[in-house]
Amino acid sequence: MTPDHSPHAVLDELAGHPHGDDLARVVHTAAFAAADERRTTLEGGLAELVDRAGLSVADAETRFGNVIRALERGTSEGAGSATRVLLATLLARGVALSPPEGPDAEGRVAEALVWLATYTSVDALTALDAALGERAAGLWRAVAALVRRADQGALPQLGRAGAIIAAAALRGSASPDARAEAAALVDEVRDPIVRSLLRDAASPSRRPSRAPGASAAGGDAAQGGAGASEDEGWAEGDGRAPGRLAGELSPPPRGPVALVLLAATGILLAMHAARLAGRFLLRYRRPAAVEIGARGVTVRSRTELFGRTLREQETYIPVESLLRATREVRYPRLGLYAGLVALGLGTYLGVSLLVDGARAGSPELLGMGALVFAFGAALDFGLSHVETAARGRCRVVLVPRKGPGVALAGIERAAADAALSRLPRA
Repeated sequence: MTPDHSPHAVLDELAGHPHGDDLARVVHTAAFAAADERRTTLEGGLAELVDRAGLSVADAETRFGNVIRALERGTSEGAGSATRVLLATLLARGVALSPPEGPDAEGRVAEALVWLATYTSVDALTALDAALGERAAGLWRAVAALVRRADQGALPQLGRAGAIIAAAALRGSASPDARAEAAALVDEVRDPIVRSLLRDAASPSRRPSRAPGASAAGGDAAQGGAGASEDEGWAEGDGRAPGRLAGELSPPPRGPVALVLLAATGILLAMHAARLAGRFLLRYRRPAAVEIGARGVTVRSRTELFGRTLREQETYIPVESLLRATREVRYPRLGLYAGLVALGLGTYLGVSLLVDGARAGSPELLGMGALVFAFGAALDFGLSHVETAARGRCRVVLVPRKGPGVALAGIERAAADAALSRLPRA
């Protein structure tokens, strides 16, 4: 498979396609209907699906081929062809848009995907890592369970062919979960070909290359064990490839007016006190990874409490919907914050001295109060306009044309510059 015909390239194409998700849903529905009915062709009911989605043949055109025409041709597509990769990635993308919840649902989806990969030309297993990222872990566990059952003769609808296809998918995956399942299966299965595939997958010499996440929004997940080692995995994978950054979500930057109002009302203090309490008392974390490409930005994040994952989210921002993507130094508003502190202290001392001077009728106290107040205001103005030049880590800020902004903190400046350079210049 050439890089131009890879699932990542197809996902980039779909991200900029006006009907990308609609096409993925059509392929998903057609493929799963074929799997349920054990049909080796996908065109059954296709016209109705396309009409229901409000699509035309022209809407299905991509640089990898026409999706509707590819579904109509079905198994006539050659192995490794662009349209086969297109259909496989669209099916995986459809799974990402409607991810299975729980082991039972994952088992049903995995069985359908393995059956389709075995008896049709649509092998979405090769695109799972690209389309779902870390959310594919449950599906890989379900695929491994299918290999075990098929090897025991308990899954005649898949048989030996399905076990070989599933083992080959585990072998080809870069997912740590897939490799762990393969290692556990090596000593269990009896089929020599399946065992050979799994042994190769479990080999320590195979180094994983992290796949970027899907461009769909993820849901809540009541899963445990998302600890520091997983964070390191994100950082490792994202750091090795250009355009990928790993850090932690932080509040997006506020404008000077909003900052002054929040500080003056005490809301800013309460917000930070709550955030610090959550971080140190409840182990509240929001690790995130950003993948920046020429067609847009994918943000994958999760919310953790006491080391357990409460929620996972994945958001894609097409480049045409991105208003601004910038790198900020670690303390870009240090001058403004210091100025506010100086103004607050100067006002407090100045007003106190002015009041005391007025009560005592002392010109010296009145003058000192005015001087302190003026010094506080001058210091506020000066510090507010000082450019900080902090070195080391920075924050990457993404501002879409609609919706809230996203800020990722703790990023190396060189890595941030290299990633942001992949975006097209306006």
